[in-house]
Amino acid sequence: MAKLNISLPDATAEALRESANGNVSAEINRAVLQRLADKELRRIAAHEQQNPPKYSDADLVRIGMGMPL
Repeated sequence: MAKLNISLPDATAEALRESANGNVSAEINRAVLQRLADKELRRIAAHEQQNPPKYSDADLVRIGMGMPL
């Protein structure tokens, strides 16, 4: 497990300690994972805008049921 040394403004550090319920590392880990997930969702959304799907959701349901389009 990696150890990091970070600097935060005093008010931010105090708010973090209060919200972390004694586990600052877990609180920071959750925040970082959420931030990474948000960035990935934005990347996927941008990709989908540039590369629209060939079939609609309704078409995919029909295909999955073996029905013609």
